[in-house]
Amino acid sequence: MDEHSETRPVPPSPPDTPGSDPAAADPGAAPLAKRRTRAGRRSLFGGLTSYVRQLGRDVVSVTLGKLVEPPAKPEPSDEAASAATEQQALSDSAYKRVRVLHDMAEKLRGAADTYIAVKLDEIEARVNAKLDHIEQRIDHKIVELHEQLRQMRDLELRHRLRLLKITLVFTVLVALLSLGYKWLKGVWFT
Repeated sequence: MDEHSETRPVPPSPPDTPGSDPAAADPGAAPLAKRRTRAGRRSLFGGLTSYVRQLGRDVVSVTLGKLVEPPAKPEPSDEAASAATEQQALSDSAYKRVRVLHDMAEKLRGAADTYIAVKLDEIEARVNAKLDHIEQRIDHKIVELHEQLRQMRDLELRHRLRLLKITLVFTVLVALLSLGYKWLKGVWFT
């Protein structure tokens, strides 16, 4: 059985009577039937997938075998000696082809690594430039905010001083009125 399929115990079904619906008799039977069909589909799909994977592995191994391994040697004979030298030449040429392909792959790998390193350095330089620019903008904004805060604080102090001056003027006026009232009261009413 497939690793994806589930096995669950099946509850005993009641005896079928004519005119009775098994799904109506057991409300859990319909979901169980759906689970069984899903499990069957999963096992079918899993088997198909494993078959395709194995087929791909076989094709790759056969292809690699033709490139690397020499073909099977026939039994030695007079003609076999000349065929053996031809086989040796073929295996040497196959080895040379594989070696050339390997060298090219190594060169390409090295070139790709160099290209990636250069691009990463460029990206890092751009990111650092952007971060420096952002940092300068933030510093400029901080200076602006400090200036605005200083201006607001100075404005508030001016406003408070103005209020204190107005309060002092009215206090002096009230004191003068009080002194004038006392003087008039003392002069005219006594």
